[in-house]
Amino acid sequence: MSHFSEHTWADFARGIDVRGTKLEVEAHLASACPECKSDYEMWGRVARLAAQEENYVPPDSLVHAVKMRFPASETPERETWTIASLLFDSATAVPAGIRSGTASTRQFVYEGEGLTVDVRFERRPHSNMISASGQVLDKEVPLRWLGKAAIVLWNEKGQLLTKTEAGEYGEFQFEFVPQEQLRISIATADRRTLRIALGNLE
Repeated sequence: MSHFSEHTWADFARGIDVRGTKLEVEAHLASACPECKSDYEMWGRVARLAAQEENYVPPDSLVHAVKMRFPASETPERETWTIASLLFDSATAVPAGIRSGTASTRQFVYEGEGLTVDVRFERRPHSNMISASGQVLDKEVPLRWLGKAAIVLWNEKGQLLTKTEAGEYGEFQFEFVPQEQLRISIATADRRTLRIALGNLE
């Protein structure tokens, strides 16, 4: 008894009739050939698995959430960034005599790409950590909802230190160990990108 090739069984399991072999294959299966029946069942399972493959593709929202959980494995994307301009620094907005004090909080306001970024840095007591909290606003329409902007903190070597998302109204918060030459990158949902170069936070 002649048997059919694996290629023929793969086509038959997928419903493909190659050169009129369908009737011949069906007749052969009806003869209860155990070897060919086993081949057909195996390729049938393969075809069913392939048909269900699209069901295992995760939605884009889930992929994004997973990437947010593993920021250290990401590398900076090559994008065109706008360098933010510093509008306000609380360390220079007070008289010199007071400026020499030991204030634990420092506020900055930056602008760029039509955005205003208000951020405060506060050194946590009995800790070497600095807490950053701020808000990203549309300069022209301050109450406009920007969506969830991505906030990323980098060091001078281009290494990602921490990453978070701004909330519905642009608020964000994160903590970090102070280093020299840090920068914050902000990417909004409407594809505006802004980079803030942080100076000495001491």
